[in-house]
Amino acid sequence: MKLLNKFFYFLFVAIAVSCSSDGGDVQNLKVSFSYQPEDVLVGTTINFTNNSEGITENTTYLWDFGDGSNATTKNPSHTYTEIGDGLYDVSLTLKDGSREVMFQEQLTVSLPNTINGRLSLIDKLSDTKILTCAHRANNGGLPENSIAAINKAIAEGIAMVEIDIRETKDGKLVLMHDATIDRTTDGSGNVSDYTLQDIQEFKLYNDNGVLSNEKVPSLKEVLAIARGKVYIDLDISKKASFETIYPIVKQFGMLKQVLFYSSKLDVIKTMLNKDPEVIAMPIIDGEDRFSDYENLQNIKVVHYTNDSFNQTLVDKAKAKGWYIFMNAYVNTNTTPDDDNYSQVDKVSILAGNIIQTDYSVLVKKHLNN
Repeated sequence: MKLLNKFFYFLFVAIAVSCSSDGGDVQNLKVSFSYQPEDVLVGTTINFTNNSEGITENTTYLWDFGDGSNATTKNPSHTYTEIGDGLYDVSLTLKDGSREVMFQEQLTVSLPNTINGRLSLIDKLSDTKILTCAHRANNGGLPENSIAAINKAIAEGIAMVEIDIRETKDGKLVLMHDATIDRTTDGSGNVSDYTLQDIQEFKLYNDNGVLSNEKVPSLKEVLAIARGKVYIDLDISKKASFETIYPIVKQFGMLKQVLFYSSKLDVIKTMLNKDPEVIAMPIIDGEDRFSDYENLQNIKVVHYTNDSFNQTLVDKAKAKGWYIFMNAYVNTNTTPDDDNYSQVDKVSILAGNIIQTDYSVLVKKHLNN
């Protein structure tokens, strides 16, 4: 329960009964604690206050903070040094003679939304001519939407990875482009048919069809790896709920590092109304779609297509201060060498800002040259 003084207050009542020769004596022992600040951030000291009742001078206290750390003082302080899964089970056990009671509550731990030494995505776009984005995080040879592909992109200095998000049977978020796992894993069926634990039993195929040792990653795993190292384009369009994804991205301190892409106008409006720090990216494929978005506040990045990426609509976007995201060599047999990088050069000539491609290493090299 959230109190006006920004304390969380949790109450567990345990009744301990002791027997005596003259009948019975019932004693109530109430275990409760509060903590502040309300928003628990990694690296910030959390002060716990023991509000238990019915204790005596013989009562002992055992706190378990869920990260392997313990305390035996009445009102301890603790600092979480890493986010882990973002959830920690905190327990307080009271012992007094033969009486022993315990209460456990799950604590949500977050990372700050500002990363030391790291520009926000918008600041990076204003500071850099063109960013390269690896489509489905891949840049050749590795499974799409995999941790291995993301780590390779980071090692190659790719600025951004695009990943696809879907929801499992138990409400967890994983990386998967298709609604089913048939094409990309050695399993079959819908993503929504499996729990996170079950879906991670399958292995991902490399892009050449060879089975790898890579498992289907969770969004939390990827955010932890990517934070401070690579920007992310989250493709949730017709795949997963923004309302489910948003709190996790915020918890991992990545709102300023992430694009939220959707082709749905109502979803984009929901994003913009949710939080001014959300970078919502709609797709604009012509004049009509431009009109749908031109009067919305806080649009910063737009996804153009071959039909809309012309001088007229580019000029209109620039006049509104929008940055332009554009595909080059995505889901096609045409390679950069086949047309001498003409798709990349067009983006450069028309002052696009982000190029999403299946050939991120080659495109990055070409842009640098």
